[in-house]
Amino acid sequence: MLIALARLCENRQWNRGFTLIELLIVILIVGILAAVATPLYLGYIKDAKTAEAKAVAGSLWTAVQSNAIGRCGVAVPVSEAYAKAGLTTAGGTNPARWTVTPGADVTIACADGTISPNQTVFTVKGSSDVSFVQVQMNYNGSGTPPAQLQCSTDSGTTFLPC
Repeated sequence: MLIALARLCENRQWNRGFTLIELLIVILIVGILAAVATPLYLGYIKDAKTAEAKAVAGSLWTAVQSNAIGRCGVAVPVSEAYAKAGLTTAGGTNPARWTVTPGADVTIACADGTISPNQTVFTVKGSSDVSFVQVQMNYNGSGTPPAQLQCSTDSGTTFLPC
């Protein structure tokens, strides 16, 4: 028995584990990975929140066009399309994460289908954790494409094409 115990001590099988240097190297590597991954993660979060606002704007634009086609030649307020787009009567989502500020009324000509006016139709603004995101639906009949989403991730200071 003593001989077996002596052999274990000689083989250093009792001294299993990590040294302080090995642990520090692992901590350093994990720290470097976290420092690189954090900005990427925050960028993905911003992109996801902007995509959510664009989805609200897209559904509202489809509903506005549908209403305007149904009443061709008549100016249709954006607010009439809220229910069709799944928004509340006040122009917000449920839960209250996004609100819509209507711009100009939309008219579609019966004869040729041209849409007017050439300006901002509505703006989708975030609240609470998405308050820095805004998306505008701009229509310009001579533009390519005529309907364009403009996104801002700095609380509406700068709008760029989405």
